[in-house]
Amino acid sequence: MASAYGIESGYAWRLAVVSMICVGAGGGSAYLPIVAMQQIAQEFGGQRQVPSLAYTLIYVGIGVGGIMMGWLSDRFGPRLPLLIAAVSIALGAWLGASGGQFALFASYGLLMGFLGNSATLTPLLNNIQGWFEGRRGIAVAIVSVGPAVSGFGWPQIYRALLPQYGWRTTLLIYGIVAAVIMALAALYVRRAPIARGPGNARVRETLDSLPLPSPAIMALLSAASFCCCLAMAMPFAHMVAFCGDLGFAAERGAEAVSLILLSAIASTFIMGRLADKIGPLPTSLICSVTQIVSLVGFLFVASLWGIYTLSAIHGIPFIAIVQGYALNLRALYGPGIGGWRLGVVLFLASGGMAVGGWLGGVIFDASGSYTWAFRLALLANLINLALLTILYLAQRNRRAVSGLSSRA
Repeated sequence: MASAYGIESGYAWRLAVVSMICVGAGGGSAYLPIVAMQQIAQEFGGQRQVPSLAYTLIYVGIGVGGIMMGWLSDRFGPRLPLLIAAVSIALGAWLGASGGQFALFASYGLLMGFLGNSATLTPLLNNIQGWFEGRRGIAVAIVSVGPAVSGFGWPQIYRALLPQYGWRTTLLIYGIVAAVIMALAALYVRRAPIARGPGNARVRETLDSLPLPSPAIMALLSAASFCCCLAMAMPFAHMVAFCGDLGFAAERGAEAVSLILLSAIASTFIMGRLADKIGPLPTSLICSVTQIVSLVGFLFVASLWGIYTLSAIHGIPFIAIVQGYALNLRALYGPGIGGWRLGVVLFLASGGMAVGGWLGGVIFDASGSYTWAFRLALLANLINLALLTILYLAQRNRRAVSGLSSRA
């Protein structure tokens, strides 16, 4: 391959930015049911469960579809999944904007979720890792901030469009813009220059040097991702309501949410660089401990500045701990890692976010307080820390044994 398209080349860095833009473009569909919840509900008998279910379905579709798109990207490269996503998001936006309740659900769950947004984060994260060695953590960080950028940008665009065009036309505008961005990006992306074996065949996964059996590693990382995201979602999804319970205006809760996202964007690059220096697994442990600190604080906080401080702390691992799973998988399985593995782990992460947000509401309805919800979140995060610690100790033991063998 020409040096212009080699490891850590200028193209590789540009590809990281293009990949981030793709992730941000695809993620925009999830925010319309939140911003336009009242408008959408009015058309369906005042039922807010309709836009809420559309929001849930797109994350279920993204999680399940990410496994398939990771596999597809392994076989054909990331270009084909992105082209499928561009077409699917355009069709999904048209279907959701022109149909009834069932069309909205099919649009969000199948077309824009399972076939659309699923083709962004998992395939592009896997692909970008193959373009970097020494600064892989920073490259992964660039791609990983896509969801946060989406969370900042698209709601502002929707707020500007909704009063004049309504939610249906706004959804169509989103679909056209996102589809064009993804189609153009698909023409730009290249498969990573992964090492090749005899006959130019793709190199196989590295299984002989794993610290634990492969099924055990996948189980540990999948369970850890579910637990950390369940814990992460409870304060995030209920922040506005939590601030209201403490006597603060809804605007203060929205500011706290924005502070979480701002902190997440900044810390993602710091944690990515740290992963390049000390390794992804120790960095994941630091992120897990940081989230425990914020969750303990939310159990006792009463002041507005306390909420702001804890929100900034909570944002530190918000993206970084998830990007850590991608880096850990690549470090464990080598450059030939199957793309489906990250899809499985991110599917459990999406499930954790969905369950955490839902459980927070259920527990509040039953108890009249978020105290037990945050206690459950803390317990889930402690389980996450324990699971990551098991993998860390196994990895350290494996290296110690390998070191003794090499000196013998």
